[in-house]
Amino acid sequence: MKIAIIGFGEAGKMFAEHLAGHAEVHVYDIKQNAEIKAQAKQLGVQFQTNLADAMLDAKFVLSLVTADQASTVAKNAAAYLRPAHYFFEMNSIAPATKQANARCCSNLVDIAIMAPVYPQKAAVPLLIAHPEGKALSQALSELGLNSRYVGPDVGRAAAIKMCRSVMIKGMEALTLECFQTARFYDVENEIKSSLDTSFPGMGWCEDRVDYWFERVATHGLRRAEEMREVAKTVSQAQVKSEMSASVADTFDRFVRKESNNVK
Repeated sequence: MKIAIIGFGEAGKMFAEHLAGHAEVHVYDIKQNAEIKAQAKQLGVQFQTNLADAMLDAKFVLSLVTADQASTVAKNAAAYLRPAHYFFEMNSIAPATKQANARCCSNLVDIAIMAPVYPQKAAVPLLIAHPEGKALSQALSELGLNSRYVGPDVGRAAAIKMCRSVMIKGMEALTLECFQTARFYDVENEIKSSLDTSFPGMGWCEDRVDYWFERVATHGLRRAEEMREVAKTVSQAQVKSEMSASVADTFDRFVRKESNNVK
């Protein structure tokens, strides 16, 4: 079986490496420098310089791009998707965005990646929503992935992901604000100790804070795009979305600040 992966970032590389042990994997990315081609070769997958060749005869097409590019990719892929083949929309976008993409791309499967792909790798939880979702979930399980069917309606998996992100990404943004301030006043250790008492088991006195700072510094722009999709999801539920929108702005500002510090 052939599998195509669109987007060769952190998630794309993880899935490519794992699936290469189960299928013929072809990858495509708009970045096409020598380094990324060498990485594909090292992982045992074939890098294609155009979308048509990557998708040719691919039973499953995994879309793993940034939120702001997801709709463009779905529209472009629609031209090459064959009957009985499936487009796995795995990006962190609103239910309405996935539903809109499904209207232009047949056999779009709503898949939500429910945690960072590292360190869990292939064990990262995947939620699947599609009329044929039960069979597709079984197919992914046979490929060594950790998938679970959550319903027939495209958008349901995305809704679960977006609602979770309100909480998880909100906590990350609060952590940035809290500990940037604590470091200014030289009270970081006291705050960690207090939080560890109030919320035991979260690792405040270990590496939780540094981990979230690093994740936002590395992936903050992508996460900001995701949080704009979260804000859209919240607004469509007739709930005020100021907090989610503020989280997006917080991530953007933090990345800009870190970039200036490096310079």
